Amino acid sequence: MKRERFLLLTIATFGAMLPVYAGKATPPSGQQIFKQHCASCHANGGNLVHREKPLAGSAELTSIIRFKKYLSHPPGHMPYYQNLVGNDKMIKSLYDYCKTFKKAPRSS
Repeated sequence: MKRERFLLLTIATFGAMLPVYAGKATPPSGQQIFKQHCASCHANGGNLVHREKPLAGSAELTSIIRFKKYLSHPPGHMPYYQNLVGNDKMIKSLYDYCKTFKKAPRSS
């Protein structure tokens, strides 16, 4: 009886993790990635550290190649997220989401 329960528990545990290992798990959306990794400093496409250099309208968003290169060697205190840089689907999703931010007009 104990052996059967152990076997069922083992199957249930690995069965629940199977989609992740099989690569069939739904990847996070660009918005989810942004909220988890970027929003604390770049809320609404801004930049809390360097307000004069917002994410919205940034030259780093002119191409996905440039975006990925920038994230591969982040400046200053910006963290390096190896899990993002190494995953082309996640980078593309994040890039597409970041492109939705509109640069705020300059105030005088």
